[in-house]
Amino acid sequence: MDPILPYIATAVAALGLGMLLAAHRGPVRMGGMVLGLGGLIWLFIEAGQLPGGVEDIASEVVFLIFALLAVASAVQMITQQRPVYAALFFVLVILATCGMLVLLEAFFMAFALVIVYAGAILITYMFVLMLAQQATDASHAGETPEYERRSRDPGNAAAVAGLFMAIMVAAVFAGLPELPPQSTAKDRLDADLALLANLPGDISRQIGSEIELPSDLASHLKAKEDGTIELTAVGEDGTASTFILEPPGNTAHVGWDLVASFPASLEVAGVILLMAMFGAVVLARREVEHAEQELTAATTDFGESREDQS
Repeated sequence: MDPILPYIATAVAALGLGMLLAAHRGPVRMGGMVLGLGGLIWLFIEAGQLPGGVEDIASEVVFLIFALLAVASAVQMITQQRPVYAALFFVLVILATCGMLVLLEAFFMAFALVIVYAGAILITYMFVLMLAQQATDASHAGETPEYERRSRDPGNAAAVAGLFMAIMVAAVFAGLPELPPQSTAKDRLDADLALLANLPGDISRQIGSEIELPSDLASHLKAKEDGTIELTAVGEDGTASTFILEPPGNTAHVGWDLVASFPASLEVAGVILLMAMFGAVVLARREVEHAEQELTAATTDFGESREDQS
């Protein structure tokens, strides 16, 4: 495989995106659509020549469908003339991305994307869109300001998008052959076993709080071939009992890694979000005070003008 071909395909896709941003309709927009789609197909063909086989054809096909849906929705989101439709395409991008994350077994990331972006941030966007000046229908497009009907600088926007896409292509094509082999079921079960040894509360919830857990919990846990974990514990009467435990899920692994491996980053993120919330409250309060002052001034001027007329 020629190493320069993926970057040529990226440049073709970026050129097609620039044409879509610059034109509203007609042959230029159609040509941009063909160029962008051709560049993506070319890039996909080049990616298919990377080492590594396909284990599950069905999951690969579903993943490809979600990927194409995400890319097509993203293009429609930034080239759409009506802001409300752009927001709806943004939701479709988020949902398609969540579908890919679910196929990758990153359930926490998919859940967080839906809650944060498709929920909270979309509501914020909708409040902004309510204040935007929009045309009453398609035949009165002139009612919308020119800066909302056309992209301000489609060339630079497409160039930046192409640059970021080239960085991602370089990371994938250069780093994918050097990745370690995919973890096996035994590796994942060993990771579940190590995590469960650090979660005595979860074990007590599964077996009952009346069972006394051993002090050296890790040595009493054993992974079984069926994907479960076996625990040998001693009850209050002194008899040993064997319990079958469910391994922790993806969310438990993410939570443990955040708290155990990245506590400082987690605290910093919490402080930043808290300060952002305070900033939003302060800005909203200033806007309300400013609006009240304008309303008071307008009411006073109206009253004075009525008095002058009388």
